[in-house]
Amino acid sequence: MSDSAHPSMLDITLALSRLADRVSDSEAAGVEPYVTFTLRRALAELELHIPGLEPPPDGESADHFRRSAEHALEEGDDREALSRALRGLACAPHDPQLFYLAASACFEMGAVEDSLRLLYHTLWIHPGHRLARTDLEALTAFLDGREDSDKAA
Repeated sequence: MSDSAHPSMLDITLALSRLADRVSDSEAAGVEPYVTFTLRRALAELELHIPGLEPPPDGESADHFRRSAEHALEEGDDREALSRALRGLACAPHDPQLFYLAASACFEMGAVEDSLRLLYHTLWIHPGHRLARTDLEALTAFLDGREDSDKAA
């Protein structure tokens, strides 16, 4: 653990790796509250580190986990997709595509708020990420429409 009040990048990558294990081992439906809490904390701490300032710890492994997470999503294995995306983030903690894949998996698992946070973080890293922007706009429009219909009822 670092001497600072905030975790180091190594601390964050270790937390993401442990989180990937927890997601993979979980039998709970949806995303566990512990995972949500830890993921939100990791996002907040990552925003204290400048993306691209340092090379990713293991970019080659991150590429492998990215492809693996994409495949898991295509196969409908959302839990495994989230686990693989988190494992990839442990190898490349500022990879926007891995954050996008984690957002997609969270959405498919019913964790809409986590998905929104991950989409925002994807765009914080890479404001031009077209898929994240499109999904975020669609999701917020849907949620806004739902809130309007709730008020009318």
